[in-house]
Amino acid sequence: SGHSAIIDNHGYLWLCGCDRWQQLGLGSSNGGASGYTWQGGRLWQTQFQKNFYVIELLQHLDPNLGTMKKLGNNSSSRRWIRDVALGGDHTIILSSNKKDVITFGKCGEGQLGLASKPWVNSPSKSKALSSSKPDIAAVCAFRHCSMILDDTGQLKNSVGKCSKVSKALELCQKRALESGLIEKSR
Repeated sequence: SGHSAIIDNHGYLWLCGCDRWQQLGLGSSNGGASGYTWQGGRLWQTQFQKNFYVIELLQHLDPNLGTMKKLGNNSSSRRWIRDVALGGDHTIILSSNKKDVITFGKCGEGQLGLASKPWVNSPSKSKALSSSKPDIAAVCAFRHCSMILDDTGQLKNSVGKCSKVSKALELCQKRALESGLIEKSR
């Protein structure tokens, strides 16, 4: 639905595209229901932008995130984000601790998993999708639905308008398996 995301080698999130409903999460909560207007009155970001706000939020939720980890060949890396999924005007992120889920964008159908259903919301922790223990392996989004998967790829929870999403869930499970986020179920 017009926006794209990349997680770089260091676990930073980069977003571009439509920001009509704050689905890029680049601003503050002051954006209001109309989202943000970028240069020249556009609602689009034409170049990928690093989302520092999400990293600050993740650091606040878990100060141990992003610590340096040895990778081999004497190199090291910080990992902030494990997975990202894009719905129809919203974004869902799984932190590297496998328990904190951050959502932002349009929320009219409850797809952000927040206590209320604000029409638009800036990045915040989704209590309905997050877990108290590290047992979330991947996130999925489709239209007005957000889902989380466990280590075997089984649906752990979903929020929003999630009817008739079996094909989308199947595609998400395939992507998570190919990315090494979930194990092949027995």
